[in-house]
Amino acid sequence: MRTLVVSAVALLLGGGASASSSVHDLRRARTKKPRDVYRGDDQTSMSKVLNQHLLRSEKSTLPCENWSTSELQEFMTTIAEHRTDDLQQIYRSADDRRDMKHSLEDHKMHWAKLNHIVGNHPHLYTPQQEAHCREAVMWWTHHLVEEKRGLFRVKGLTVPLLPEGSKKACGRGEGDDEQHVCAYINEKNSCDWCHSTQAAHDAGVPGTTPPDALKKTTGPDDGNPHKWDRKRRCDQDQMPRCQLCEGVGGMAWSDKNEDIDLTTCEIVANASDVDQRTVTQPLYPKVFTVKRKNGKQGGYSDTLIGWRTDPFCFGFFPQNDSIPTLCYRSEDSLVKYYDITKEATRIDYTIHNQGVFGIFPNITSTILMVQDTMWIQNHLWVVDQCICSNPSGNHCEHPPCKSYIHYWDTFKTAQYLGRERIGVEWIQDHGTGKSGKMMELDHFILWSHHVWTDPVSRRLVRAWKPFNGLQNYDPEAWVDEVADPSVFEAPPAKCKKGGAKIRINCDDDGHYHPKKSEGLEHLDALFMIAVTKGP
Repeated sequence: MRTLVVSAVALLLGGGASASSSVHDLRRARTKKPRDVYRGDDQTSMSKVLNQHLLRSEKSTLPCENWSTSELQEFMTTIAEHRTDDLQQIYRSADDRRDMKHSLEDHKMHWAKLNHIVGNHPHLYTPQQEAHCREAVMWWTHHLVEEKRGLFRVKGLTVPLLPEGSKKACGRGEGDDEQHVCAYINEKNSCDWCHSTQAAHDAGVPGTTPPDALKKTTGPDDGNPHKWDRKRRCDQDQMPRCQLCEGVGGMAWSDKNEDIDLTTCEIVANASDVDQRTVTQPLYPKVFTVKRKNGKQGGYSDTLIGWRTDPFCFGFFPQNDSIPTLCYRSEDSLVKYYDITKEATRIDYTIHNQGVFGIFPNITSTILMVQDTMWIQNHLWVVDQCICSNPSGNHCEHPPCKSYIHYWDTFKTAQYLGRERIGVEWIQDHGTGKSGKMMELDHFILWSHHVWTDPVSRRLVRAWKPFNGLQNYDPEAWVDEVADPSVFEAPPAKCKKGGAKIRINCDDDGHYHPKKSEGLEHLDALFMIAVTKGP
């Protein structure tokens, strides 16, 4: 019933209705630290203090335990549809935690993911409910101007109160699903399974090794929000279990299920019918270079897929789910370097432009990652650009966690499915889909990762993850060394003051800094040329 009331109030107010920001609203948005009258000695006392303020200011409230999670999600949807841009801009410019970083559609998909898992694990319901109450109160307080809140009060909108107990312990050690929900609630993610340091992984630090997906039956963990079919996506923890020639993927270019040139695949033999002495585990060398001996492109090629973080998809990085809108970029590489002893990798690309920049020639790009920082260096036709990036996305803060390059033995525990005759995209001057180079390869799966090794060269040849990308290696292009260690020099000169004309999120020494950028006017000028002269 409360959902109907919330929806009716939203309709009465109108989704496009706007309210002006007062001086008081703007001053409050710029104040990060709450005044003493809004604070408490601990979580419980703070919640009680804030609830007293809510009870005095709001005409209609209900305790947190009286709300269902779906009702709280509906309440937050209403708030998001009426949030004020002035406040968002202040939060964003100050790198304030109140910034609503994702779109409403992204939040809805996140909630659907939570609901899917919690539906199978009812003991997680209360932690989810209480987390939603805290988030809902924050949105009500900090994303609406006072004028808009006043209109909601007149229309009779009920506001949730904060839970007044201490934060509930999330989970009771019953498996990976509950761990996934608790990780989400506590702002952590599963990237750490493969992207913490190699040293932490080798030392057996908890959380740095993938758990056994075959103990789960409720995947995909993010609910597969784009409804990809089992050719494009098949996760190890879903039912029915993935079979040969499922989850093979291909060159994709949008979130639509049909927007992919699927590779061809024929079953050769199930795992039980293959001589295991001929099977090569999907392990990377600890140090390697991949480069064609003739110097041409194609020793390594990929389609990079990741969360959209800018309008043009110039700088993005794969993340641990497919929930937000994704960027897709297919790239040819002249060379790829990797050295796990330095926690470093580098790839030199030629990037094929798409979208509004499709009128321009292809660009060259170097992506360098050393330790927990990534530098994306682009030559944008007439001007150089460097993007200093934090690949972790700050997915947790207390304690902080970082992302590093993948382990050399990331796929050590991958499940072997069997042998296939499959098309490998781009290598040795081949194309995609039916034009790929047909090879007889061994297929492994680890959660949503699929990898293939060549029983002849005993090299890893192909890798696919539907929301991270497609990677292909020419088996003849591998060398187990990096001849020139200076390729990993960091920070790169272009990313320092006086280097590239466009430097995004870079301080003067070329280190990542979320509040420092320069030369954005050059990017704006290129965009205007593309808009005025493009199709």
